[in-house]
Amino acid sequence: MLKKLSLITSIFLFTFVGNAFAHTGLESSSPQNGEVIDTELKEITLTFEGKIEQSSTFTLESSTGESIPVDDIAVEDNILSGTLSTPLENGDYSVNWNIIGADGHLINGEVPFSVKMPASENTTVEQTDTEKTEVKEVETPSPSTNETAVTEEEPEQNASSYVVPTIIVILILIVVGSIFMMMKRKK
Repeated sequence: MLKKLSLITSIFLFTFVGNAFAHTGLESSSPQNGEVIDTELKEITLTFEGKIEQSSTFTLESSTGESIPVDDIAVEDNILSGTLSTPLENGDYSVNWNIIGADGHLINGEVPFSVKMPASENTTVEQTDTEKTEVKEVETPSPSTNETAVTEEEPEQNASSYVVPTIIVILILIVVGSIFMMMKRKK
């Protein structure tokens, strides 16, 4: 009886526990969570902990909820990327991603970031006494180090993605505890 119960528990462990912990999370991103971009952003890249399905996608939204077009969204193994056809204006943005992990689970999240480009250089044209045209460039101060944000860790996984593994671990502990209780009673 004990051998049968141990065999069933082992099969249960190897079959279900691996799948329960296989949820794919965001490993890194460009731009990073909370990053302040001070150069032109041409591509958004999200790298996940495991392979993702081809139907995975993301959208880019401004702080007002306006959708910003992203071209050529592509999935390659664990990388989801897209290019921007127009430069982003200064402001707050959010990359909202929806992926299907290799285990088939739908997972979503967001990566907020800000764009704070320095004011463009002003070029003025002046006439000199000899009718030559001279171009004067007015430099704009570069952003101080106080204005750049410290990048934060990637967004936390959805709490729901940890519920199933937690329940499975609790069930395993109950089964193992029951086995030990049965063994003590038989002695």
